[in-house]
Amino acid sequence: MYTFALTGGIATGKTTFGKILQEVCPTVALFDCDKAVSRLLHEREVQERLVSKLGPSILDRFSGKLDREVLRNRVFSDADSRRSLEGILHPLVRQECLESQTETATSGVSSMFIADVPLLFESGFDFGHESSLLVATTRETQLERLRSRNGYDDLLAEAMVNAQLPITEKVERADVVFWNEGPEQVLRSQILRFIQTLENLT
Repeated sequence: MYTFALTGGIATGKTTFGKILQEVCPTVALFDCDKAVSRLLHEREVQERLVSKLGPSILDRFSGKLDREVLRNRVFSDADSRRSLEGILHPLVRQECLESQTETATSGVSSMFIADVPLLFESGFDFGHESSLLVATTRETQLERLRSRNGYDDLLAEAMVNAQLPITEKVERADVVFWNEGPEQVLRSQILRFIQTLENLT
């Protein structure tokens, strides 16, 4: 079974990559770390651990539930808070990833397992993958997408991009780079070539 780590910068197009990959290769097993994080943030135990580290200000004062916007602003404006968040979430996400990988390998339903790990290089997230795949754009494109797509102001967009390694450094560290500046069809063509290369190796 091929095992790859998929990464990129924020707003470079990892989600689009995953969508296209599953269209052209329906049997691929794709583990999404962001979805795992979103699910974990709904768990009471995780929320309690976050409050113990970051304080009750991350909770909505009316509902008592986790305020995602407050949490996001907090961790992207304060490096210590971000490290506390990652220290709680990353081990849990990695465990889920390993369990999914094992299940895929033993079930035999797919010959390819890919984990979408946004902070692959930053966190040293290792699950025994053989190669890293990077979806890349320019920094300017990242910022523009965060402003236009997500509606973030310049300060938050800059903070989110700055919280990750520069794309140029990730390009140097990745095994395979998919450039996602143009139309979606260009990215699709790159993915098709990658799949064809794998097929030629078997």
